[in-house]
Amino acid sequence: MLRQLSIKNFAIVDSVIMEFGEGFNVLTGETGAGKSLIVDAIYFLLGDRINVDMIRQGEERTVVEALFQVPAKGSVVKKLAEWGIDAPYCEILIKRELTRSSGKTKSLVNGEMATASMIAELGESLIDIHGQHEHQAIFNTGKHRSLVDSFGHLGPQLEKVSQAYETLSQLLTEQTRLGGDSREIARRTDLLQFQVQEIEDSSVEKLNEEELLRRFQVMKHAEKISKLVSESQRLLDEEGDGGATGLFSSAVGRLQDASKIDPEMESLVEAAKLTQENLNQLSYDIAKKLDSYSFSEDEYQQVSDEIDALNRLKKKYGDSVADILTFLEKSREELKTLLSREERLKTLGDEIDKAAEQYRQISAQLSVKRAKVGENLASQVQETLKELGLPHAQMGVNVIPLEESASPVVEKGKNLQLSPMGWDKVEFQFSANPGEPLRPLAKVASGGEASRVMLGLKTVLSESDEVPTMIFDEIDTGVGARTAGPVAKLLEKLTKTKQVLSISHLAPIAGLGEHHFKVGKEVKDGKTSIQVKPLTEAERIEELAKMLGGEPVSDTSRLYAQELYAKMRDVKS
Repeated sequence: MLRQLSIKNFAIVDSVIMEFGEGFNVLTGETGAGKSLIVDAIYFLLGDRINVDMIRQGEERTVVEALFQVPAKGSVVKKLAEWGIDAPYCEILIKRELTRSSGKTKSLVNGEMATASMIAELGESLIDIHGQHEHQAIFNTGKHRSLVDSFGHLGPQLEKVSQAYETLSQLLTEQTRLGGDSREIARRTDLLQFQVQEIEDSSVEKLNEEELLRRFQVMKHAEKISKLVSESQRLLDEEGDGGATGLFSSAVGRLQDASKIDPEMESLVEAAKLTQENLNQLSYDIAKKLDSYSFSEDEYQQVSDEIDALNRLKKKYGDSVADILTFLEKSREELKTLLSREERLKTLGDEIDKAAEQYRQISAQLSVKRAKVGENLASQVQETLKELGLPHAQMGVNVIPLEESASPVVEKGKNLQLSPMGWDKVEFQFSANPGEPLRPLAKVASGGEASRVMLGLKTVLSESDEVPTMIFDEIDTGVGARTAGPVAKLLEKLTKTKQVLSISHLAPIAGLGEHHFKVGKEVKDGKTSIQVKPLTEAERIEELAKMLGGEPVSDTSRLYAQELYAKMRDVKS
């Protein structure tokens, strides 16, 4: 339970410390006195964000602290242990502060740093707040499902559905990533196969483009080249002394004769002989080369075709052989992926069918349980509404399977929604008067009726959760004096298992409290601040008299307040 609350520099709150007790705690005060600021501070304490404008004027930071007492073996102590936070004496001190200059919030749990999400998660297990306008939330059908699931303790079943959904969702995501349009994939596969085959058939991987072009140029100009080479050979080897080799041979002979007379000529003779050998080798090489220019028309056509084929590949796949080979490698990889993708898609289809069937079975079980839980919840709330002055009210819970055309999950011929929460839409139905059929609550319930339905739900749901403290911020909004008594009794009923904090403007509710706090404003040194005072019995009767008859308090109002206070004491006993 909430034992102590400390608020400093929050809006117009200067410094307030409140000590709460077990059972029923009531806060009263005039309209605008700042009662709801207490609740706003608790919202901040439990993880809500606030603007720096909420820091009291002239102050640097606002600080809200709360001390809770929790069961030794409860979920809160267990969660703290998971976070590595000790809870000595089963006490939890939560502290949050917001600094104006930095705009940053700091959160501590038993002196250990904590994130806002940790605080919020912890808060869900410590306090359930019913705000002034929360009865409007009952019109939000999106919350109806979670209320039914909470009442029915369907968490384990929801976990199974969530796991089945996650498995199916991952498979469907993979299918989308791999699949897309199957016809487009088939077209892409065919195209890649053709392109790869075309490039491979061209043998471009083994091709030396530079050598091919050189060879083509030689073949193209072979006649001219042969003529020039033949003329060169003729000049070297012309019969008689007309050829270079013949003339040089005569020159060598002359030098040899001279060397017989002048031995120093011997070196020149050797040089001349070497040159003669080179000329003879050159003549041989030219004759051999000349033979290479002899080729058939078919050979020329083959080289020409190879160049044409290469040019066609360049127009499609790149400006060079290197570019074509890069394109080929990428195409092979993509084709490999597509072919393996096609195989994966076949097996993936079987896996999706199995996962969809698993999801269908578990979700169908959840849907059946929801319907039973919803019926039970509606019955209990309906009984509670009788206590709240709606004797003819009827409640119903409609569990509707939602369809989704693209879903692979089929139940009773319908493609049903995929969701980690199952395929159901849950909607509360209501009828306030006899003879009227059940219709969606949001369409037929007035504000006062919705407020009582929410209180009825809170009462019924409180028996199925572990949250020790419930806060009602003007739960009596829209409730008349005639219904105030039943509302008070219901709140008193809640105190059997919960600590209840109620901000109220109705005397029957305030008179039922075991601990009564009055909230008021005080102006000091030109600044307004909120004061919270625990009331004695005499002060309580005086406060009830003000709530009944206003100020100044008349003897009649005071007498009526005494009677009401005594009556509400009898109710408690």
